[in-house]
Amino acid sequence: MTPKEYEQAVLERFRMLFPPPRFTVKHNVRLSGHKTQARRQVDVCVFETGDPKPALLIEAKRHNRTIDSVHAGATIALIRDVGAVSAVMVATAGFSRAARNYLAAEGIGHLTITLNEAQGLRWIPLVEQAFAVDHEFREVSGHLVEALRTGNATPFLDETGLPYEEWLAVFAAGLSRFPNTTAHVLKELARAHFDDAVRFNAVQLLDDADELASADIAILLASENDPDTRLLLHELLGN
Repeated sequence: MTPKEYEQAVLERFRMLFPPPRFTVKHNVRLSGHKTQARRQVDVCVFETGDPKPALLIEAKRHNRTIDSVHAGATIALIRDVGAVSAVMVATAGFSRAARNYLAAEGIGHLTITLNEAQGLRWIPLVEQAFAVDHEFREVSGHLVEALRTGNATPFLDETGLPYEEWLAVFAAGLSRFPNTTAHVLKELARAHFDDAVRFNAVQLLDDADELASADIAILLASENDPDTRLLLHELLGN
């Protein structure tokens, strides 16, 4: 994950904390520095609708090591230059005690969003292209798309907690971006999920995506006991 991708993932977390229509969260904002008299780049800004002045500044650091006082100092200098605005520093690997103390002394918050968390957050816009996902399910939807990217069926074999429309949107996103690994997950669900309805839906999605060969259908029929799913599989075989 690149630093820019991490910043976009951080933006998605703050979009959940500051949802529209009251707030707008923007990436890569240029603000005037009062002391430097230069345009300063801020990774993420939260704006209250109708107000051109940001309500919150967020600096995101994708570092392999904890943020030290030097890196914290750079963010503090930026915030001082931009002006009296609330701010948060976000990092992948946490903060040293000195950095936490330094930020707290300047009234700046700190938040850790790990790379694992960010991997899921970054796919939320892709899911939203398929369906207007309910606010409650945005983050889990993003993490399930990340599982599809890596071909990991495990999160889907238990109850995901997603309503049917959000579940479909996750797979629509996966099939559009990662068709091979998403088809692999769907085949695992069609073969091994405990819920008859999930197996049936997985078969339908595989057929719609033209990802079911005759050999795949024969394998699924050998272990399928649900009458509706068996009927669907026989129809797909043409007998």
